[in-house]
Formats: sequence, C-alpha cells, structure tokens
Amino acid sequence: MHVLNESGRYLTLINPELSRFENLASVIDEGINRGLHTGVQVYVSKNGQQILNHGFGEASPGVPMSSKTIMLWRSAGKPITAVAILQAWQSGVFSIDDSLQNFLPETRGTILANITLRQMLSHSSGLPVIETGWPQSSWQEIIERICVIDRLTTDTAYQPQSTWFLLAEILRRTSRNQDSFQQIICDKVFRPIHINEAWCGVAETEAASLSPRMPIYYVRDKGQLVYSNYSNGAWLTQPSPGGNMRGPVSELGRFHEMLLAGIDPENEPRVLSTDTIQQMLTPQHAGQFDKTLQHTVDFGLGVILDSNQYGTDTVPYGFGRFCSPQSFGHGGAQCAMGFCDPQHGLVVAWAANGFCGEGQHQRRNRSINEAIYTDLNLP
Repeated sequence: MHVLNESGRYLTLINPELSRFENLASVIDEGINRGLHTGVQVYVSKNGQQILNHGFGEASPGVPMSSKTIMLWRSAGKPITAVAILQAWQSGVFSIDDSLQNFLPETRGTILANITLRQMLSHSSGLPVIETGWPQSSWQEIIERICVIDRLTTDTAYQPQSTWFLLAEILRRTSRNQDSFQQIICDKVFRPIHINEAWCGVAETEAASLSPRMPIYYVRDKGQLVYSNYSNGAWLTQPSPGGNMRGPVSELGRFHEMLLAGIDPENEPRVLSTDTIQQMLTPQHAGQFDKTLQHTVDFGLGVILDSNQYGTDTVPYGFGRFCSPQSFGHGGAQCAMGFCDPQHGLVVAWAANGFCGEGQHQRRNRSINEAIYTDLNLP
C-alpha cells in the first residue's frame, strides 16, 4: 500500500506479509518517486513455494496495483515460444537443425532458405533487425515482409520480432489442424502446467471484460511519465510471439517453476524432458558480442544465460550481481523480467507499468533483482 507524505513523495506501508521485502519495497518506491513507473507487480518463489505475489503502487490513477493486474511481459515471454518449439522437437515433429525451406516453401531459393531453427532460437540467424509492421500489419503480411529480406549479416544480433514470427509460423504450419499460434501455446504449454491467465494478444471478445484489470502504461519523456497505448487497440489484441505475452506475473513465475523443476531428473517431466531443458540451457555462441544489445551476452535456446562475467553492472537484462552462474531467463524491453536461479531454487518474475528508457530500466532491473536476493539473505 502506498500513501503520499507531506512532501508529495510515495511511501510504502509494509504489512506483516511483506516485512521481509523491505529492500524491494524501497527500490520500487524510489522508482515511483523518480517517475520510472507508478506500479510494479512481483512474484517470488523458492523451491517451488510461493513467498511473494504482490502489487506495489498504482496500476492506474487511484487503482492499486494488485497480484491480479494483467501485466505486459514483452520479450520475457520469448522462452514460452521457445518451449513450444522444443516440445515439438522432443516429440519428433521436426529437428531444430532443420532449415526454413523445410517449412516455408516461399523461402526456397532465397537467402533465408538455409537458416535453421537453432540459429533463430539463439539469435545467430544473420537476419537484420527490421520493422515488421506489427501491430498494424496482419500476421500474413508480417510473414511475407520477413520472407523477402534480401541480405544477411555476419553479426550475432538479438532479434526482437522477426525470427519469432517465423518460429511461430512453423509451429502453426506443422500443427495437426494448423491451429493459431495462440491456441498452440495454450494447449501445449499453458494448460499442462495450469497457467490459466496468459495471452499472446488478447482476443477482441475478451478485451472489454479484462479491461478493468489492465494497467495504464507510461513512457518516460523529458523526465515525465506520458500515457502510452500498450493496453489498447491493436497493441493489446494482435499476437507477437516474441513480444506481446501478458498476464499476471505469477503465471510467468509458474512457467519458470516448470523449467526449474524439470532440471532435476528425479522430477516427472512436464512439457519438456530434463534432457531437452538441458539442451535449452546449453550456451550456443558463448562470449560473442551482440550487435543489438551492444554487449557480450550468452544465449541458450530462447533464453538468456547469466552473463555477469562480461560486466555485472553493464550486462543488459541480467539477473543481478547475486545470482548464481547457472541462472537463466529473459527480460522484457523496459518493463519486465522472469528468471530462475537453480542454485538457490529461486524463481523471480516482475513487471512495471513504466517504460523508462534503456539506461534507467537496466539500473531498475538490477536494483529490483538484487533487492530480492538481499531480502532473502541469499548473496
């Protein structure tokens, strides 16, 4: 709960359940006072047991952020698309070393023909970062726009959107009934692990009923929070397999708990086998500078691996200086984070309603993650 003091600054009133997260609350309040966001939703579990599921601050003016608020995860949802691909590989539908031309006939004879699923999952496809036209363009228009790219690069470059649309289109074309991507991840990933409130593009028929649970999003402009339309219109309803996942962050936490549990070979495999998860976490091009992120970052298959060895205070979308070297997960551009720390049995997921610029967000990201470790006495 937050109140304004006499100087107009927000203060947190800690209830007994939150008393162990004083550092976290302080970091979030500092962000509110500095105009980085008006609210943050946080989920934390340890060894599969929830220890925090709470909203701090306001989702919109006068409306408290709650654990039920539907938050935008952006690229923090990329591992979900990756898991759907790896599940199909595990089931023998295809190999991740198959090339695009095996699935998309329109790429045969083009420069894209021999790009593999593994390369797309690990951001080493050579595709340049382009404007896909999402969300104004249709799914088919986006696929067509990507498939006429006529140049590749030799750079390792993080792909915000393009390759993720191609991966999702492969899932769609290889599904038995050519289901939509949204239906595939619902049936193959969400339902088996009891995720009931997560979307990749909210159906227009549901948008009105879910509207009261949507926060207002802000972008930071000239030091001020300015209204953004990320919870309205096409930004809400159009799917983007690499950038428009959303739901309460407890659902993102549940997804990461599945991955964390699957690392242990004594656990019953759910969605992915232990062997497939280990493949997911194997570094694909360790120590390479990423042109998009402008930093050396290690990738697995659809996940970012702990890269603190390349600069604890500079690595983008990292998990903080206290995480173990086995940590993995993914951040969402300027707003969200989800990761696992196997050594500590820890899962963290959080999302803010303020897009505050890359520099400010990276500092916020490190501060929130590190505060959680400090509050749990894990450093």
